[in-house]
Amino acid sequence: MRIGVLLGALILVAAGCSSTHHDPAGAARLVPWDGAVPAQLRVAASAPAPRCQASQLRVVGDGFDFSAALSGGTGEATVRNAGTGTCQLTGRPDVQIVGAVPAPRQRQDPLPAQPPAFPTVAPPDTVLATLPPGAAATLDIDWRNWCVPRASGTPVPPRTIRLTLPGGTGSLDVGYNALPGCDTPGAASTIGVHPFQPAPLASTAPWTSTALRAAIAPLPGARQLRGARGDTVRFAVELRNPSAAPISFDRCPLIVEMLAPAGHPEVHQLNCRAAVCLPATGSLRFEMRIQIPPNAPVGSNGLFWELDPTGGQAPETVSRIMVTDHAAP
Repeated sequence: MRIGVLLGALILVAAGCSSTHHDPAGAARLVPWDGAVPAQLRVAASAPAPRCQASQLRVVGDGFDFSAALSGGTGEATVRNAGTGTCQLTGRPDVQIVGAVPAPRQRQDPLPAQPPAFPTVAPPDTVLATLPPGAAATLDIDWRNWCVPRASGTPVPPRTIRLTLPGGTGSLDVGYNALPGCDTPGAASTIGVHPFQPAPLASTAPWTSTALRAAIAPLPGARQLRGARGDTVRFAVELRNPSAAPISFDRCPLIVEMLAPAGHPEVHQLNCRAAVCLPATGSLRFEMRIQIPPNAPVGSNGLFWELDPTGGQAPETVSRIMVTDHAAP
């Protein structure tokens, strides 16, 4: 009986990919929305773990990798839970530049959390309350105005950037790759510190090697994409397979979408169970949904969409949503 069921499923898959899935009106089949949270981004509800001790954290790589900004530089470092149990790594550490002779005065400024830049995919911030063994967090700092006071002899550059963890659980010394310039002689060097954030998901193998095409379109019956602040907008993305071979959805890629300029990346999973496969020289239309932020500007907003953000990062397509202040009557 089980063999018969499996054979029937195989025949169904083969039949489903033997044509281009066009309905009599010529539109590709619409695969319904699946609002399930992707497995990679699920965080089990549990009480916060004890705070991470410095002794159980390890710096990944060489430490802070600074890139030039309009003034100074912005750097990111990654730390990993190398212990055997979960621990909490929330909040922001105290940051000091250590070992410079002579050293300018230092001032630390707290900065807000920054959402991942599109199309980066990261777990929700709640994972930091119970960071499991092997998981990582990132820390971003903005370093400005390193003006060495005049002194006899050759100045000695900083030895390290020291992070004193929240809750008094020790400190970590982290390397760095560059010093910021001197913009205002005599003024303090400023270090803007963001909170710890979950590290992005690791890269995966591309979901497919086929160069798919994608296009955003309104759902049937709608002339354009539009919605009010705070609403959820429904739309469709058509994936087209230009190759002569069908593409299976045995592995199910993520998708990432964002409404600019006020939105943050939203990560979802395709409804691969309903799609089954993408037929040769054919297409499928997937229902999508995106939340309009309450502070989105009224008028035209950019809609960005990308398939397989942790793998092939393609295809990507761009459209727009007309945002109104209130829902239409």
